[in-house]
Amino acid sequence: MKRLSPGLMLAGLGMSIAVSLLCLFAAGVTWIVPLSAFCLFVASLMIWVPIREEHGLLFAVIEFVIVGGGAFLISRKSVYTYLYLLMFGFYGILRYLLRTRISDRFLTLLLRMLYFNVMSAVLVALAQYALGIDVMSFIPQIPVWLVIALMEAVFAAFIVLYRFFSYLFDSAIRNKLLPRR
Repeated sequence: MKRLSPGLMLAGLGMSIAVSLLCLFAAGVTWIVPLSAFCLFVASLMIWVPIREEHGLLFAVIEFVIVGGGAFLISRKSVYTYLYLLMFGFYGILRYLLRTRISDRFLTLLLRMLYFNVMSAVLVALAQYALGIDVMSFIPQIPVWLVIALMEAVFAAFIVLYRFFSYLFDSAIRNKLLPRR
């Protein structure tokens, strides 16, 4: 793969930071839950723009820190900011690290699901004790096993959609958006 010039790499990084912050802001001000979830998904997908380039992991971490810090400064009370910081924003970096270091795909899937489950517990504890949000009042009166099964289905759908759109970006959009020299 041909290399990007440093100017194009910084331009791509700036573009993905701007889109991520805009999407997180839109997720925080939108009352429609599916639209907010879509905005959060697009914000988490923007980490994939710099990660596949030369020194991309460093640029992806820089993007995660800038977007997370900016989102925290802009909308500290938004649940989507914490979802991005603790769960979905870091997913692209985690996916890349697992893909490059572990060859077993099933094991990487299990590790990603474990990551989502642990971060879900951290988010519930953070919402309950630090933010004062009673998370259990949002859950309808259904059995706990069904709530867990629904969460696992959402995580699995996120993983499948993330893989599809990252493949689409790598195969069709990357070279048109960021031309190589």
